[in-house]
Amino acid sequence: MRTISPIVTVIIVAIVGVTIFHLINFPMPWMLGSLFGVLFTQLLWKLPMKWPIIMRNIGLVIVGTAIGQLFTFNILVAMKDTLFFMLVLNIALSVFCLALAYSLQRWANIPLATALTASIPGGLSQLVVFAEEQEDIDVAVVTFFHVIRVLFVVGLIPIIVSFTGKVPEKIETGSASLLQSLLLILLGFMLLPVGKKLKLPVPHFLTPVIIGLLLSLVKVEISPIDDNLLHIAQLCIGAYIGLLLHPQSLRLPIRVLIGGISSAVLLLFVTFLIAEGMVFLFDMDFATSYLSTAPGGMDQMGLIATALQADATQVTIFQLFRMLFIYILILPILKWKLLK
Repeated sequence: MRTISPIVTVIIVAIVGVTIFHLINFPMPWMLGSLFGVLFTQLLWKLPMKWPIIMRNIGLVIVGTAIGQLFTFNILVAMKDTLFFMLVLNIALSVFCLALAYSLQRWANIPLATALTASIPGGLSQLVVFAEEQEDIDVAVVTFFHVIRVLFVVGLIPIIVSFTGKVPEKIETGSASLLQSLLLILLGFMLLPVGKKLKLPVPHFLTPVIIGLLLSLVKVEISPIDDNLLHIAQLCIGAYIGLLLHPQSLRLPIRVLIGGISSAVLLLFVTFLIAEGMVFLFDMDFATSYLSTAPGGMDQMGLIATALQADATQVTIFQLFRMLFIYILILPILKWKLLK
């Protein structure tokens, strides 16, 4: 019971949050309701709460399966027209984050290596692991910055997109098949060791995406995923994100706390402006452009894209490009220049 009770608490709190967000017609109630319900409960009350990583991974595989059903080789070929833009975009964001890190170093009085690692808009878990491997980086500061950024991105972007009235209309693509969706999800779990062997970033998410792409190449007809499964995925991931901000994280110096919040808001604002420009440059809807440029995780942005009816394939490609750009180019340079 000691093991099960904290998990049950999270489930109850998450469902209550979902119910409240449904009643007030809030956007993405299954994800945001569970996220904020768990977050505020954890910060306000000392209840034992736990969410096994397997629950988050289940959500990731479901989302990856949903997006994989949309992927085709033709979509990948069509994206070649935006490759140069994606490169320029990531270089510009890296320069902005470099300037932001130098400002944080001076204002919050934290080491430059810590400020740089905290400012890079990469995946939360990967950058925390990177920080733990270096002796000169304050892991607590890096963790706080990235948790705050994830909370702001996941919590605010659906609201911003919904309140601007720029959510694309839902397109009916056919009838969902629950059995087929469950079989594809099971296939994703079965082939997960292959994805890990290939060292895919966020393998629980990308493995089913690649499976969907491969199935489209051999002309296998796939029905859209069942909405109830997507609701489960949103709850699983929302509850996980809600538990990321521990009360202990708020014991950092006040300037560090303000710096983390300010950097998240600045990144959201800058990517908002870029997204508005992309609407005119590439004639795409705002939801897709904002989720493509937002400094969130590839899996989180893909999940929001499916919920908001944005182009989840394009969002995933943009986010994957940024992740590879950071891990192949930025982090090796950071390690070589600052941490040798």
